[in-house]
Amino acid sequence: MATTIRQGFVTGSGSVLDVASSVAVANTRIRNINASGVGTFLITGTSTNQGGQIRGNNIKFVNTTANDVNDIYLPDLGVLMVGEIKVSAPTSASTVAIFYG
Repeated sequence: MATTIRQGFVTGSGSVLDVASSVAVANTRIRNINASGVGTFLITGTSTNQGGQIRGNNIKFVNTTANDVNDIYLPDLGVLMVGEIKVSAPTSASTVAIFYG
């Protein structure tokens, strides 16, 4: 399956923005995550459809020391995110780079 991989980035908590266009990343598949900072990270990409069903996924992981930089590779199909992708980071200095497409 051919696809164009793009990158989104956020410092601290908030919406993931595409690095080329500064547009919020939404409705895509996450292929790779790179995160720095100490504590629990939560990446949310869920939405409720008209039938009241929740679609999309959450990704949660923990960095345990100041030297930790997680580099998370996901399967070929990636993780489906529906709606705007948001990050809840442990500190305002934490960084998250998401490769998607």
